[in-house]
Amino acid sequence: SGHVTRLGLSMVEFPLPPHLTCAVIKAASLDCEDLLLPIAAMLSVENVFIRPVDPEYQKEAEQRHRELAAKAGGFNDFATLAVIFEQCKSSGAPASWCQKHWIHWRCLFSAFRVEAQLRELIRKLKQQSDFPRETFEGPKHEVLRRCLCAGYFKNVARRSVGRTFCTMDGRGSPVHIHPSSALHEQETKLEWIIFHEVLVTTKVYARIVCPIRYEWVRDLLPKLHEFNAHDLSSVARREVREDARRRWTNKENVKQLKDGISKEILKKMQRRNDDKSISDARARFLERKQQRTQDHSDTLKETG
Repeated sequence: SGHVTRLGLSMVEFPLPPHLTCAVIKAASLDCEDLLLPIAAMLSVENVFIRPVDPEYQKEAEQRHRELAAKAGGFNDFATLAVIFEQCKSSGAPASWCQKHWIHWRCLFSAFRVEAQLRELIRKLKQQSDFPRETFEGPKHEVLRRCLCAGYFKNVARRSVGRTFCTMDGRGSPVHIHPSSALHEQETKLEWIIFHEVLVTTKVYARIVCPIRYEWVRDLLPKLHEFNAHDLSSVARREVREDARRRWTNKENVKQLKDGISKEILKKMQRRNDDKSISDARARFLERKQQRTQDHSDTLKETG
């Protein structure tokens, strides 16, 4: 209808992109925001991975990054970010930990602050009496991916030919998994994926990827094709129409007022210029002239 929904009102409080905010709120409704908040914070800062130019250091950095991905299960780039966040935060020397694992400490430090801000927003949101509550019995890695699907369903892609995936947003654009992903070179084992963003270089790459199941997004995908932009803008159109109507009404009122004044003046002029008015005016003029002549004669007699 074009009106802001209850979810929309909650989302505007968060300093995050809409899809990421939606995933965080979904996690909060399931009481598992601890899984999503570190990821949301990490995605809110610059790329945390250091990728050296020197070939020797580059190999070392890639090895460290693969080890971190393995600790997250080796199949979910979103979960890898959560592992980096938690391990760095729990280490006694976070700056040294980042240096060892080829991670930007400055970015992690910013992510810690963002996570604290998001946690406070979620705390306030969950205190509202009408905040939706849900339950789900399943492993954490599945809950995490289901929550991500709630926000990232517009970034769903299905494997097409070979290592290529096809987006399901109605355009059917071909994308490839970015080489930095833990799922790179595992494409043939995958069917459906979601991704955080698209990076265009020599190819169109999907960056920050995790596999999903079709049934998790089956009911969400039609929303990409069913919404009507014309209907969504109906409220704005009505407001514009009402504003235009008010301006037109005001203009007409002013015009009518002016017309009324003009008509009144015209009536007075018409009354002044009819035959009777002219005759009366001539009589008054002659009377005044005769009175002045009489006054002048009386004055001469008195002086004579």
